[in-house]
Formats: sequence, C-alpha cells, structure tokens
Amino acid sequence: MSDVRDLYQEVILDHSKHPQNFHKPDGANRTAEGFNPLCGDTVNVHVKLDADVIADIGFEGSGCAISKASASLMTVGVKGKTKAQAGMLFDSFHAMITKEPNTALDPALLGSLGKLAVFSGVREYPARIKCATLAWHTLKAALEGKEITVSTESLKESGGVMETKVIQDKVVAAIRSCYDPEIPVNIYDLGLIYDVIIDPTGAALVKMTLTSPNCPAAASLPAEVHRKVGAVEGVTTAKVDIVWDPPWTPAKMSEAAKLELGMM
Repeated sequence: MSDVRDLYQEVILDHSKHPQNFHKPDGANRTAEGFNPLCGDTVNVHVKLDADVIADIGFEGSGCAISKASASLMTVGVKGKTKAQAGMLFDSFHAMITKEPNTALDPALLGSLGKLAVFSGVREYPARIKCATLAWHTLKAALEGKEITVSTESLKESGGVMETKVIQDKVVAAIRSCYDPEIPVNIYDLGLIYDVIIDPTGAALVKMTLTSPNCPAAASLPAEVHRKVGAVEGVTTAKVDIVWDPPWTPAKMSEAAKLELGMM
C-alpha cells in the first residue's frame, strides 16, 4: 500500500509542477470554464475538435495539486480519442474515484485507465474528489458546446452537470444491455454510441450509428435503445438520432470489446 501511495504522490506532484498541455492549442474550437469554490480551483479546457476526434487539447488555470495533475493527465489520456471514447474514459475514472475507500478495485478498470489509475488514492480523501473531477466535467461541457461555467457546488445543488451525470451513468448502463444480434459485445463498447446528452430537465438524446446502413438490426436496435433509455429513472423524454458521419469502423471499439472479439 505504501508503494501505491508513494506512486500517487509522485505522479500528482510531477504533473502539478510540470503539467502537460498547459496552454491553449492553436485552432481550438471548443472551450469551457470550470470552478471549484471550495478549493479555489479554476480551469479552462480548450479543445480542437476535428469531426468526432479530439485532435488537440490543452488547459489553463490554477488550483491545488490534485486539480492541476488531474487536468494534465486528462489531456494526455483523451488526446486523439473520439468524443465517445473520452466519455467512456471519464466514466471509468469517475467509477474508480467514487468507489468506497478500502474496497477492491476491478483490475480491468484500473488497466483501462493507465496512468490515471494513480488517482485511486483520492478515494481516501472524499473532499478532494471534486478537485479531481473538475477538469473532466469542464471537458464534457466543452465537447457539448456549452458556454457555461461549470461549478462543482452549483452543479450539485441546482441540478447541473453533476446531477445529469448520475442520469447519464444510468442511461449508459441501460445502453450497455443492448446488443447487436450478430456480435457478442454490447453496442456501447462496440462504439455505436457517439454521444449521450442529458439536459437539466432530464431529456435524453442518444446519437448512435450502426455497423452499416444494411445492418439487419437497423430497425430493431434504435427502437430498443429508445425504449430502455426512456425507462431510466430521471429521464423525462428520450430521443435517438441515427448518424452516419463519421462512419463506424472497428477503431471505435473499446479495448474490452476488442479483447472479447480476439482482436488484441
């Protein structure tokens, strides 16, 4: 355990003193601001979004070591990924740091996070979870094109991103119960879900695609997603949009899906 704590402290200190991507990238076309009033952390996340891919990302701001280190490692982790892949990484990160202290973490979960796994130590300091997640919630707002200031406190108390994130997690869980009948992998890990948006009223919008326009499940799968998302607690209305741009490719699959299908 001491070795894990030492690594946690080493990585946090290194990335807080020497943060990666600490700048506004040229050509950035999405920006959002985040604020944690309890700790005084501020962060501006700048994204250069090319179609569905985070071509470049950087951040600016000030705050505690955990906030800055989390933003630094986040930018390293999501650069080059699609919006959906970045969302999946956030889901894994959030699941890790909000798990009860002194409970075992799934090795597969830790493996999917790479260096971000060192933040498992934040679980021992619940008050610091907001510091660690601020940059991630701000990135989410930037990717959704929301010109708002993400505040850890107002979000919790007035039903903003923190509350919608809970609903979004439930929606993603529901979507993960949907399968293409020809492939033994759920459609979320298969990479068919391009975006899941929950607005403050609880309205859910799912943007998804299919492996091809001639997919045998073209009629049944979107209807199944619509039905299951609409049944999620907290969702007031559900809408499913089918999009074909960018087209689906196996590169959009999660590592877990590739492993399941023997592609790794």
